Amino acid sequence: MNRAISLTTCSNSFNHAISQHITSAASLVNAQCESHFIQILKSLSKQKKWIFITANTSIPSTDALLAHGIELNRLVRLKPSHHLSESETIEKAKQFGTASAIICNSNCYYFSDSQWLTLNRKLTVIH
Repeated sequence: MNRAISLTTCSNSFNHAISQHITSAASLVNAQCESHFIQILKSLSKQKKWIFITANTSIPSTDALLAHGIELNRLVRLKPSHHLSESETIEKAKQFGTASAIICNSNCYYFSDSQWLTLNRKLTVIH
């Protein structure tokens, strides 16, 4: 019986250590993704086009954006549409040609080298 308890304790400790390593690695990946997103946003805010943010999208605070050199006068929060879904709103915004980026919770769509590119903002989920 003591061996069973010992094995269970060792197994639980091993699982906990693996879980900590996975959480640490996921946090590092998330930080790198967020840093990349902020750098792209900074570059795009210097252009003479708008950065549209969909209605329910969370973004860093204005203080954090300013601290990273992002020009807030280029950011436009879109109102929720009663007629269009978020994906339809994004496609319509792309067609207008007045945006350098469209940001939603899951992705950042940005215009580069005459094409729209997608940056996945939710690469890792930490439980």
